[in-house]
Amino acid sequence: MLAAACCMIVIGIILAAVKTPQDEPAAKFRVAKHAITVAVVVLGALNLVQIAVDPQGDVHRLGGTIALAVSYLQAMLFTMAVMVLIKPNEVTACRLTVHLTAIIAVDVVLLSGFLMLPRAVFIYFYVAGILLYICLLIYYSRWYVTCYRHFVRQLATFYEEDEIERGLRWLNVIFWVALAVGVLSLLMLVGSREVDLCLTVALALFYALLAACFINYELSAHIILPVLAMDEAAEETVEDNIPHPDRLMAWIERGGYLNTSLSVKEIAAELDMSVSQFRSYFRKVTNEDFRTWRVRKRVEHARRLMSEHPDWSVTRVARESGFNDRSYFYQQFLLYTGVSVTDYRNSLPHN
Repeated sequence: MLAAACCMIVIGIILAAVKTPQDEPAAKFRVAKHAITVAVVVLGALNLVQIAVDPQGDVHRLGGTIALAVSYLQAMLFTMAVMVLIKPNEVTACRLTVHLTAIIAVDVVLLSGFLMLPRAVFIYFYVAGILLYICLLIYYSRWYVTCYRHFVRQLATFYEEDEIERGLRWLNVIFWVALAVGVLSLLMLVGSREVDLCLTVALALFYALLAACFINYELSAHIILPVLAMDEAAEETVEDNIPHPDRLMAWIERGGYLNTSLSVKEIAAELDMSVSQFRSYFRKVTNEDFRTWRVRKRVEHARRLMSEHPDWSVTRVARESGFNDRSYFYQQFLLYTGVSVTDYRNSLPHN
């Protein structure tokens, strides 16, 4: 446990040393990194205090109460830190204040009950605290899932969907690993010295993973931050004036949507339009967002290619239709047509 506590403090120092973008879009990311740094150092320090106060691991109730109190704070810090990475507008000073105040109040009640109430009475407070912690995990998980879906849709407006899935998989992993650690931390409450030791080591490993993910985010910041910096209110504004509708229609007719090397921002710039104008056009005229429209058009193109070129492989059809990833092509073809690629090819007249 002493080794794990020292590792946590070292990881906190490493996190503090990670360089982050200094511009305004990364402001909340820097705050989140500082919060996680403080959290990991404090947790390591608390473990050192526990070792000093109870070197033999005899006072199980004290360790369990401290673990529960710290778990509330960790759940909030982890969730807020991840939310800053995917939807920073959700993490406001007001929300942080409300959550932190409520959690500190619960922690004060728990620790005061431990010190002042008889054990027979305190056990009810303890069980209520555990149930409240489980509810908090469920609430944070639902909040994260909703915002992560919105985050992926935002990025899909600028980049290829399959590239997003591969490039940001680590971000999804970190939250669910954090949730698993949060659930496993409930085992600390049983008061077993062996369980406490194993979970302390697991927390140290998790914080090492978290530090790596923050570094990965910093490496991907040039892709993610411009999207997050976009004013969401402006995104929802429907603009009636499309500067060059003929140029846009010509782009559609020549199959510009099959080009996977350009982002939506680059396409809009090529057509002398803003991204919001480009998106508004598709929402208003096609009643679809651009991402949905583009995938549907690519699937339709793939169907034509399979009819016109029965000798082509599925890989070539996918590539010529604008899909860089074969498995993603299979998934989207089934989603938009209701049949698999293999079944569709077998149903064609020449087969």
